[in-house]
Amino acid sequence: MQSAIVQMILIVVGIAAAAIVSIIVYAQLSDNAPDTGDNIDKGRITTETLCDAVGGTWTAANTPPCA
Repeated sequence: MQSAIVQMILIVVGIAAAAIVSIIVYAQLSDNAPDTGDNIDKGRITTETLCDAVGGTWTAANTPPCA
């Protein structure tokens, strides 16, 4: 049976390892995220709400409807 001190050390090491993994994953996802800007492909947008959110003009009769 392990002592309480050994168990506390293992818990702290586990929490630290989880934090390190989380930081690495966050950094990788942040680096791979697309940059915001004027490079939005409005032709791929299929909902009026999203079209409005990116500053497009929704016209259901058009193909594509967001311009």
